Amino acid sequence: MRRFLFLSAVVMTAYGYGQTNCDALKKDNATLQSTNKVLTSENEYLKKVLDLNKPVLESEQENSTYTITAVKANKAGKNIEVSFLIEWKDENKKMTIEDISVVDIEGNEYKIDLYKSSKTYPQLAKNVPVKLTFSFKEVQGEPMFIKMFRFKTISQLERNTFEKSRANLEFRDLKVNWN
Repeated sequence: MRRFLFLSAVVMTAYGYGQTNCDALKKDNATLQSTNKVLTSENEYLKKVLDLNKPVLESEQENSTYTITAVKANKAGKNIEVSFLIEWKDENKKMTIEDISVVDIEGNEYKIDLYKSSKTYPQLAKNVPVKLTFSFKEVQGEPMFIKMFRFKTISQLERNTFEKSRANLEFRDLKVNWN
């Protein structure tokens, strides 16, 4: 009987002691819930920011589709090459590509190296992709991203060389693969 009374007293003491710390646990729980709400709102904000910095790898203008296929860089040559496809959807055209440049994440602008690049006067046939590669030299450091790749195009139909259409293209947040 003594053991039973002693065991009962120990259980009642533990139960009473457990009830006294309940207020502290409630305060901790409330603090954690408010922290969770703050972190959830920050998480939503960061998701939206990531959508803003999502790379733009394809653009469509003047019935042409421009698609970036690769951005490669060479450490030894200190150059970056941007490869892309142009596909025309109407009829055969002649195109002139000009003012080609890239801007890295630090704001450095690099001009095209015409000797190592594709010709800037491609002939476009209907629904046939043309691959072009543009090389940029004297790259400073090893940027991991190209903030902007831009160029201007002037297109003219083969049957009517007097009618010209112009477009300004920009591709943003391109990841650079270094070799």
